[in-house]
Amino acid sequence: MEPNGKDTSLDIKTGSLPSYSQALELLKKYVPDKKTIYHSERCAEVAYAMALRVRKNHPEIPLDPEKVRIGALLHDIGKALPGEHEINSVEILKKEGYPWLAEIVCHSYPYEILLLRGIERPEYLPTSLENKIVIYADYLIDPDGNSTTMEERIQEIKTRKKDQLQRMKALTLAEPRLFRLRDELEALLKERA
Repeated sequence: MEPNGKDTSLDIKTGSLPSYSQALELLKKYVPDKKTIYHSERCAEVAYAMALRVRKNHPEIPLDPEKVRIGALLHDIGKALPGEHEINSVEILKKEGYPWLAEIVCHSYPYEILLLRGIERPEYLPTSLENKIVIYADYLIDPDGNSTTMEERIQEIKTRKKDQLQRMKALTLAEPRLFRLRDELEALLKERA
């Protein structure tokens, strides 16, 4: 712990983060469309604000707001590749030398997608607070970069992907977990009395 109260053990544990501009360049390397880039930038803003607020309200909880910001920016880096983009994002960040970011970018419901295929992969469930914030921020920003609620975002996904029946079954299966995640984070975001 440094005199300013910063926990430097997090730096050793997580490795060095790319700067925001480096992360944005990495995102652009893999994602050519401006709409996804804008969505990702907005998710980064929302996630960063949430992380700062949680840290302010709960200084006892180890949380790196900049790691959350960069993770949220890169959460959709796997969209340009075929397959499940959430899993692609994890693999790309590992390949690019950022395994500590890969741990927090897996979002949405890949666990349930694979579970319906008979594959149980608990590593695709969020365990860290950083990962939960990235997931929640993604559900608060629609594909066009507009603010929304989790309920509206889930409905938008169901409408947009209605022909992807297996994926919609997975989303329905994931909904209770996603709402519990939202409730957990909303409790942390509230100021203490």
